[in-house]
Amino acid sequence: RVCSITRRLLYPLVGGLIGIAVYLNFGIGSSSSVADTTVEAMTVAAKIEWADMMIVSGVVVGAATFLFRKALFGKGKNMDASAAHRAATLAAAAAAAGASAGAKSEYNEAKDFVAKMRKAGKNVVVFYGSQTGTAEDFATRLGKDMQSGGVRPLVLDPESYDWQCLAGLGENELAVFVLATSGEGEPTDNMEAWFDALASDRENPEDSDIPEFHQPEDKDELDPDMPLSSVSYAVFGLGNNTYEQFNHHARVVDGRLRALGATRIGERGEGDDDVDIEEDFSKWKAATVPLIREYLGASDDSDQAQVPQPTWAVAEIEIDATKVWTHGEMGDGSASQTPAAYSTHRPFTAPITVATDLTPTGDRHVLHVEVDLEGSNMHYEAGDHIGVYAANSDAEVDLMLHVLGLQDRADTPISVRATDPFAAQQTLFPGAATTYRAAFRHYLDIAAPVPRSQIASLVLPHARSAAAREFLGQLADDKDAHAAVVGAGCLTPARLLAAVQQIETAAGVSENERLSLPVAEAFELCQRMQARLYSISSSARVTPTRVSITAVVLQYDAQTELASHLPLGARRCG
Repeated sequence: RVCSITRRLLYPLVGGLIGIAVYLNFGIGSSSSVADTTVEAMTVAAKIEWADMMIVSGVVVGAATFLFRKALFGKGKNMDASAAHRAATLAAAAAAAGASAGAKSEYNEAKDFVAKMRKAGKNVVVFYGSQTGTAEDFATRLGKDMQSGGVRPLVLDPESYDWQCLAGLGENELAVFVLATSGEGEPTDNMEAWFDALASDRENPEDSDIPEFHQPEDKDELDPDMPLSSVSYAVFGLGNNTYEQFNHHARVVDGRLRALGATRIGERGEGDDDVDIEEDFSKWKAATVPLIREYLGASDDSDQAQVPQPTWAVAEIEIDATKVWTHGEMGDGSASQTPAAYSTHRPFTAPITVATDLTPTGDRHVLHVEVDLEGSNMHYEAGDHIGVYAANSDAEVDLMLHVLGLQDRADTPISVRATDPFAAQQTLFPGAATTYRAAFRHYLDIAAPVPRSQIASLVLPHARSAAAREFLGQLADDKDAHAAVVGAGCLTPARLLAAVQQIETAAGVSENERLSLPVAEAFELCQRMQARLYSISSSARVTPTRVSITAVVLQYDAQTELASHLPLGARRCG
């Protein structure tokens, strides 16, 4: 795949490369090494002007090729071999899924999300298209925030369910899509099949074929032109406006659903990670959730003010120590970790062989890291990325254990399971068991500031003292106060709870009236740790089994007096 180069740049670039190739061949001749090329280049100074003309000509030819590409190559064609290979792969996947013309997939009850919704007594399904975990986190929070007696959401991964069942949603049911845009306007991996079905023509989605949905038994025959005419949905997109195809994934899905007859509830939300995606999400949610309640006849739902049930149930257990994952192990434990089994779901545990500070005396903290892939059967090429699961610092982990009162039980084996038997994710951590310490060190991101919505839904309901309610209430209700205290102060979950404890101590709050956050809520307050993607800075030709990363360690200086008096001081590493 050609990464980070848009099509409008690709054709001139190819032309320019042709010109350079002609220059090397005509002016210098073939050579076996860079050194040889350099030596020969010094002997052809008289030909430089002609070579420059060839380069310019190549760029001009490439630009003309781009401008007239449709006339030369036909609509939607791409000269690039890797793009052609990707298109062929996508076409094969679509055919296998029944999305290609003339194909009809077999009905699979296990992948019928409408049947699962009804069996679970749910009337809203929330699908997330997530690449790094943010959209999944937003979808999970949305499901919990809208939960009430009349709104019963089920959060699902679309990769596990058939898009053909979408037409089966009834008039008193609703689908919500929370979709991140990946790369240059592409769908996330777990939405690939759905996106290809809805937008079979990626270049011109409005010209896409009408997909063939399963005929629901409880509905009249579907309209061949508007098969989703009885379906209602809402959509929120996650993107970054520094990319040309801003929120393209959500925009295309929204447009195709409407073209197929579906009715959108509210406006399409568009979050901008370059500005304030949390605030964008909060505004969209505040405007859309009441419309969803109204659509489902739950506008006056008396249960909506109730505190939703916890998502997770935490149990301290006795188990064989060899089955307790304490070192950041990944995978679900259901398959042997053979080379063929390594994937994004079962990462390879690779040792770090080199870690060098390249700027020991500079202001920027730049690291050179080498990772050994020996035994993984993995191969990499130029332009690839490597996903790294980071570990939280000892100080941050210890503070989290302290504010939750878990110091004496930090290494106790625990099992964490979903309270909803129909939830898509039944376990929070991989393996049969882990410990409190390992959970906060390896599996949860405890280093990010706490969003306003999380303070309101997960922390504030447990505040019993007036001092804690006043402090947390202002952070939850006032955007500017949250930015000034939590954002500028780098208040992670542990630091936020430590700040509450200091405020309650100063106010003389008695021990039994102090805020005590349940562990299950603390787990929910933290997003699951996701792999950080880094561009590979080494060459597979030189080190085929060793990958190099060159990365900058970011540090944030807290800007508030409150933060400077917290246990970890005013600075945190990001």
